[in-house]
Amino acid sequence: MRVALFIDGSYMYDAAKRLGWNIDHRKAIGVFAKPEDLYNAFYYAPVTDANDERQQKFLDALVFMGYTVRSRETHGDPHFEAMIATDLLVTAPRWDRAVLASGSGDLSHTLAALRAQGKEVYLLGVPELTDLELRNQSDRFLDLRELQSSLERTGGGRRTYPNLSEGAAPQENPEESSPASRLMNNLEDEI
Repeated sequence: MRVALFIDGSYMYDAAKRLGWNIDHRKAIGVFAKPEDLYNAFYYAPVTDANDERQQKFLDALVFMGYTVRSRETHGDPHFEAMIATDLLVTAPRWDRAVLASGSGDLSHTLAALRAQGKEVYLLGVPELTDLELRNQSDRFLDLRELQSSLERTGGGRRTYPNLSEGAAPQENPEESSPASRLMNNLEDEI
């Protein structure tokens, strides 16, 4: 069975925040498909500053992990529903099951169309962050809480080192204001 993975990065960030643990994106690919069964894994990531080297490193790391990264510069709340819907419909002939990590009800009609074509659609997420109609249109809802042991990122994280030549303590990064900025800063921790 050919499997495709579609991950809305902003949604996964909100879900991880709600759950209190971070998702290991490297593990996520292997949890849902054997390498020989994976058609593709798409990751939708907002870019808050095209010149930010940290964001570019994170996007590069996702590509290295095996994702096809769909990103665009955004200010404020990112909305990738049209891009996700297009990718789901255009690639449908190449997979049998899609695993979608999103909570947007705007994708409900896309899921209904895919199921009418005989495609299986599994929805990955957190119930309270997922539109009820979207859940209704999926074949199966996969609650992230039940997958913690398989998907949680352990160890690692952002490391800061003091400047020993000046004896200065590490400085904390200032809090970013937009959700997209917070997402990219959190995801950069995973590199």
